[in-house]
Amino acid sequence: MRRLMFALIALMLAVNVHAKEKQHVIDLTAEACTDKNPSTSGMVECYTRAEQEWDNELNRVYKALQGQLKPKGQDALKQAQREWIAQRDKEFDLINAIHAQLDGTMWIPVMIAKRVDVVKARALELQSYVDLLKDAE
Repeated sequence: MRRLMFALIALMLAVNVHAKEKQHVIDLTAEACTDKNPSTSGMVECYTRAEQEWDNELNRVYKALQGQLKPKGQDALKQAQREWIAQRDKEFDLINAIHAQLDGTMWIPVMIAKRVDVVKARALELQSYVDLLKDAE
């Protein structure tokens, strides 16, 4: 039984290490930041910075994808991105409204982390298109 427990713990640690290897540097930086300052204001600062960094990454990937597309694809990307921005803003309004109903300051960093997830998902989605086009070359 002891050997089984040891094996399970070792496996969990290996999975955790592997998961961290796959994490994006922005996520690792945010995690280190919140570990260093786990107060509500510290987490707000860390997640706000992560949201800005993901937005910067989104803009970088958007430009890279634009550079790989033909004019028709560029127009389609531009339109899709405009519509995504409108949807993002509506999603942020919903996130803010839901978290405004919750009592306690602990929900503020949770709210910002949800906003980070929205921007991160779009950046990763566009990156998958960049990767697809590179792989197809």
